[in-house]
Amino acid sequence: MGEADLLTDVVIIVMYVLTAATLGVTLWSAWHGMRHGRRRQSTRIGWTVAGCVAALLAVTYLTASTRPVVTNGEVFDNAVWLGLTDMFIYSSLTLVVACSVIIVIARFRR
Repeated sequence: MGEADLLTDVVIIVMYVLTAATLGVTLWSAWHGMRHGRRRQSTRIGWTVAGCVAALLAVTYLTASTRPVVTNGEVFDNAVWLGLTDMFIYSSLTLVVACSVIIVIARFRR
């Protein structure tokens, strides 16, 4: 096993930990917001954002490519995992661009 294989395992483990932490913080934040939320507008905004993210994930999964990929001489042809990979890549890029646009608009709005 080479050094690249060891680093790949570390990257995968770190991604699992980050995903679990993100999911945990998201669930805690939603629970805390619903329990202590007194402002109806912020609750409405939160549910709108959650709905839009869920819709974005669904759309990017449905439009994802499922063509087999050859990596290091090995063919990956599992349509579900290829779709999930494309979904996360396209959703992440879309959210980064959307946040950047919102920041620029908010900055020049004042």
